[in-house]
Amino acid sequence: MRILIVHHGSLPTDDRPTTGGALRAWHHGMALQGAGHAVHWLSRAQDGPGGFASPAELALRARALRPDRILCVQPEDAPALATVGVPLAVDLYAPRLIEAPFEGKLAQEAMQSLRALAAGDVFLVSNPRQRLQWLGVMALAGIDTRQEPTLTAPLVAPDGPRRRLPRQPLLVMGGATWPWQDPLPAVTAALAVLDALDAGRLQVFGTAAGLPEHPRLERMGAKTYAELLQAYAGATLALDWMSPNPERSIALGFRQVDYLGCGLPVLTAPGTALAEVLGDGGWVCDLADLPETLRGALQDSEALRRRGKAAKALAQHAFSREVASAPLLAWMAAPTAVGKAQGPLVEAAALAARAASAEARVEAAERGRAEAEVELTRKREEVARLTAQTQDLISTVGRQSRALDEVAGFKREAIALLGGQSEQARGSLREAERQNALLQADVQKKTAELQAMDELRGRLENDVENLRKEVLNLRNRGLLRRG
Repeated sequence: MRILIVHHGSLPTDDRPTTGGALRAWHHGMALQGAGHAVHWLSRAQDGPGGFASPAELALRARALRPDRILCVQPEDAPALATVGVPLAVDLYAPRLIEAPFEGKLAQEAMQSLRALAAGDVFLVSNPRQRLQWLGVMALAGIDTRQEPTLTAPLVAPDGPRRRLPRQPLLVMGGATWPWQDPLPAVTAALAVLDALDAGRLQVFGTAAGLPEHPRLERMGAKTYAELLQAYAGATLALDWMSPNPERSIALGFRQVDYLGCGLPVLTAPGTALAEVLGDGGWVCDLADLPETLRGALQDSEALRRRGKAAKALAQHAFSREVASAPLLAWMAAPTAVGKAQGPLVEAAALAARAASAEARVEAAERGRAEAEVELTRKREEVARLTAQTQDLISTVGRQSRALDEVAGFKREAIALLGGQSEQARGSLREAERQNALLQADVQKKTAELQAMDELRGRLENDVENLRKEVLNLRNRGLLRRG
């Protein structure tokens, strides 16, 4: 079958840090591909090229793919996908309604959750505690819970790198910082233990907001998924102790199964979903007992190895892809649909969604109007400035016009004067040309006379030479004697 998975965030195949939702989508897709299905992932435009930018575009793109089944990892996308008309599974892996008050978004999240329940045919949860929490919400939404509406699909632990125990104690704490998570008391106690031992570090991956500056606390920032798993595999243990609250008692997070998949024992708080299944894979203690528990763990290398192996075994048994995907694969092969959520809450959610959409359009129109007013004011100022510049230019053109008239008058006088001088010059030129012609004629005459005189001289010289010869001849003959 062709299966469409809609998610948010970058899949772990990229060289960018990933998110929990993208990891969830990736593990679902790998399991479905392994079962022989053709899987197509689709995310938002902000997550990368080729994504969708609105619910309407999402519905259009989903129809174009012609899927046989749709898996929606983000509940807010479910209403748009319900219009495609194929079996729709909605993943409720996170206790969103419990998280929302910490962010001040309870009304918005309640509306989105109810609309997602009205859109889906079946709903995935990640652990039994979440199932119970969502069952109550589903009953309020009008779903008949006598027919099981959920599929329990645990988070998938990775097949992490081989574990390497460091020489010095190395604690790790990973994942994003959320408003409902308060690790500060545990971090403070852990740093005090490391100071007392005069050894070790605590590396915090992702965000580290609200944590103290301390020479043994290292802020590692965001890493790719592969880099993160390598870091976990090289640590001593994971510090996963958070101050208790309702969200912490229900959620079982991605960072926790990542620790287990890397064979890393976990120190966590009692009453949590992880503590319920952790067993020998780590330590569970109250805050008051945390320093002694942590100190004892760091000083017992054999216990660290043994509990690391137990953590790895737990990951392979309870959080393997095979275990997590089995209910989903069965539903994909024979999809069932629970009775659609209906009733006053769902109707109110639909009405609230329409009101929110209308309000968003009004806000967009107001922003557009405000932007238009700002633009109009700017244009008016620009017009006033251009008008002033135009007036200045008109004044300048007037002055230049008068100056041109004056210049033109001067030019006309200069042309008239130069015209008279030019006529005189032309007369003088004509007289000079006439005189030149006369001189040339005279020169030609004188030249002819000189040529005639040259010819006469030549004849005279010839006659003189002849006379000289005749006189010499007469002398020789004695006919001419000197007196």
